[in-house]
Amino acid sequence: MNASRSPIDAVYNSMDPFAPGNMVLGQKFTEGNSGLMAWLRTYERAPSSTSTQPRLLVERIGLFPSSGDIRRMVGNPVAVLEHLRTLYASEALDMDDSDGLSLTFAEWRFKICPSESEILLKVESRGDVALMQKKTAELLDRIEDKNSSECW
Repeated sequence: MNASRSPIDAVYNSMDPFAPGNMVLGQKFTEGNSGLMAWLRTYERAPSSTSTQPRLLVERIGLFPSSGDIRRMVGNPVAVLEHLRTLYASEALDMDDSDGLSLTFAEWRFKICPSESEILLKVESRGDVALMQKKTAELLDRIEDKNSSECW
């Protein structure tokens, strides 16, 4: 009898068609998996100290300070988005407009998503809280300036 190293391995090696890592009819499916089983195995072997997890989370948050999601009511969200694109796109290292507008710069980035009557803004920096706060205030001022010049 082949003893499994852990309960996770037992599920992974089972022929249960609904077990993670298996396809319908119990066929093994190892190509193209999401890496969940590898993560579970790593997590299972990690030290079970609960005090290190919050510390790691705080360290991670400190690496990329964030403004959080800031909502602002605006008269014309698309016009505000285009205004910010005009002002900042030429300086950006990367731009993604698949869901609103995301611009990445060397030390900071922002994402703005429009809806019918408001925008959602999020600003992050690379370990610099003061820069994140400065850019957040700057963007909110630009949004307010554009919004006040637009006719409701």
